[in-house]
Amino acid sequence: MMKKGWVVFSVLLVVAAAVLLYAFRDRIFVKKVDDGGDESGSSEESVATASEFPLKRGSQGDKVTALQKYLNSVLALAPLLDPELDVDGIFGDKTAQACATAFGEPVCSEANYKAYVEGKY
Repeated sequence: MMKKGWVVFSVLLVVAAAVLLYAFRDRIFVKKVDDGGDESGSSEESVATASEFPLKRGSQGDKVTALQKYLNSVLALAPLLDPELDVDGIFGDKTAQACATAFGEPVCSEANYKAYVEGKY
Protein backbone atom coordinates (compact mmCIF):
# COMPACT_ATOMS: atom_id res chain seq x y z
CA MET A 1 0.00 0.00 0.00
CA MET A 2 2.85 2.39 0.83
CA LYS A 3 4.52 1.68 -2.52
CA LYS A 4 1.35 2.70 -4.39
CA GLY A 5 1.33 6.05 -2.56
CA TRP A 6 4.91 6.76 -3.61
CA VAL A 7 4.12 5.89 -7.22
CA VAL A 8 1.15 8.27 -7.24
CA PHE A 9 3.23 10.99 -5.59
CA SER A 10 6.06 10.51 -8.11
CA VAL A 11 3.68 10.70 -11.07
CA LEU A 12 2.07 13.87 -9.71
CA LEU A 13 5.50 15.42 -9.14
CA VAL A 14 6.59 14.68 -12.72
CA VAL A 15 3.33 16.08 -14.13
CA ALA A 16 3.68 19.25 -12.03
CA ALA A 17 7.28 19.71 -13.19
CA ALA A 18 6.24 19.23 -16.83
CA VAL A 19 3.45 21.80 -16.49
CA LEU A 20 5.82 24.35 -14.93
CA LEU A 21 8.48 23.76 -17.58
CA TYR A 22 5.89 24.25 -20.32
CA ALA A 23 4.46 27.39 -18.72
CA PHE A 24 7.86 29.05 -18.25
CA ARG A 25 9.69 27.62 -21.28
CA ASP A 26 10.34 31.07 -22.80
CA ARG A 27 12.12 32.21 -19.66
CA ILE A 28 14.07 29.02 -19.03
CA PHE A 29 15.40 27.81 -22.36
CA VAL A 30 17.83 29.44 -24.78
CA LYS A 31 16.52 30.22 -28.25
CA LYS A 32 18.66 30.22 -31.38
CA VAL A 33 18.45 33.49 -33.27
CA ASP A 34 19.59 33.82 -36.88
CA ASP A 35 21.61 37.00 -37.16
CA GLY A 36 21.06 37.10 -40.93
CA GLY A 37 24.63 38.20 -41.61
CA ASP A 38 26.35 34.87 -42.02
CA GLU A 39 25.76 32.83 -45.16
CA SER A 40 27.11 29.64 -43.61
CA GLY A 41 23.79 29.11 -41.86
CA SER A 42 25.21 29.28 -38.37
CA SER A 43 23.02 30.71 -35.65
CA GLU A 44 23.90 32.87 -32.72
CA GLU A 45 22.50 31.87 -29.36
CA SER A 46 20.79 34.41 -27.17
CA VAL A 47 18.73 34.11 -24.04
CA ALA A 48 15.03 34.66 -24.61
CA THR A 49 13.94 37.98 -23.19
CA ALA A 50 11.06 38.32 -20.79
CA SER A 51 7.85 39.91 -21.92
CA GLU A 52 7.77 43.69 -22.11
CA PHE A 53 4.93 43.68 -19.58
CA PRO A 54 4.36 44.96 -17.04
CA LEU A 55 5.14 48.44 -18.28
CA LYS A 56 6.93 50.16 -15.39
CA ARG A 57 9.40 52.94 -14.55
CA GLY A 58 12.15 52.85 -17.16
CA SER A 59 10.04 51.18 -19.88
CA GLN A 60 10.17 52.94 -23.25
CA GLY A 61 8.55 52.65 -26.65
CA ASP A 62 5.33 52.69 -28.60
CA LYS A 63 3.32 50.85 -25.94
CA VAL A 64 4.30 53.46 -23.34
CA THR A 65 3.31 56.23 -25.78
CA ALA A 66 -0.10 54.60 -26.32
CA LEU A 67 -0.50 54.17 -22.56
CA GLN A 68 0.34 57.83 -21.94
CA LYS A 69 -2.22 58.94 -24.54
CA TYR A 70 -4.85 56.74 -22.90
CA LEU A 71 -4.00 58.04 -19.42
CA ASN A 72 -4.24 61.63 -20.69
CA SER A 73 -7.75 60.89 -21.98
CA VAL A 74 -8.69 59.52 -18.55
CA LEU A 75 -7.08 62.47 -16.75
CA ALA A 76 -8.99 64.89 -18.99
CA LEU A 77 -12.22 63.54 -17.49
CA ALA A 78 -11.02 64.32 -13.96
CA PRO A 79 -8.61 67.27 -14.25
CA LEU A 80 -8.27 67.67 -10.49
CA LEU A 81 -6.53 64.28 -10.14
CA ASP A 82 -3.20 64.76 -11.90
CA PRO A 83 -1.63 67.09 -14.44
CA GLU A 84 -1.49 66.00 -18.07
CA LEU A 85 1.36 63.63 -18.96
CA ASP A 86 4.05 64.41 -21.50
CA VAL A 87 3.58 61.86 -24.30
CA ASP A 88 7.24 61.00 -24.78
CA GLY A 89 7.21 57.19 -24.70
CA ILE A 90 9.21 57.07 -21.46
CA PHE A 91 7.56 55.57 -18.36
CA GLY A 92 8.56 57.93 -15.56
CA ASP A 93 7.21 59.03 -12.18
CA LYS A 94 4.19 60.92 -13.57
CA THR A 95 3.18 57.93 -15.71
CA ALA A 96 3.52 55.68 -12.65
CA GLN A 97 1.30 58.03 -10.62
CA ALA A 98 -1.29 58.12 -13.40
CA CYS A 99 -1.24 54.30 -13.60
CA ALA A 100 -1.74 54.11 -9.85
CA THR A 101 -4.77 56.38 -10.21
CA ALA A 102 -6.21 54.47 -13.18
CA PHE A 103 -5.27 50.87 -12.35
CA GLY A 104 -4.59 50.90 -8.60
CA GLU A 105 -0.88 50.11 -9.04
CA PRO A 106 2.10 52.06 -10.45
CA VAL A 107 2.61 49.63 -13.35
CA CYS A 108 0.55 48.64 -16.39
CA SER A 109 0.01 44.90 -16.77
CA GLU A 110 -0.58 43.26 -20.13
CA ALA A 111 -4.22 42.66 -19.17
CA ASN A 112 -4.78 46.33 -18.29
CA TYR A 113 -3.03 47.41 -21.49
CA LYS A 114 -5.21 45.18 -23.67
CA ALA A 115 -8.40 46.01 -21.78
CA TYR A 116 -8.07 49.76 -21.55
CA VAL A 117 -5.48 51.02 -24.01
CA GLU A 118 -6.29 48.66 -26.89
CA GLY A 119 -9.92 48.10 -25.82
CA LYS A 120 -9.79 44.37 -26.61
CA TYR A 121 -11.61 42.93 -23.60
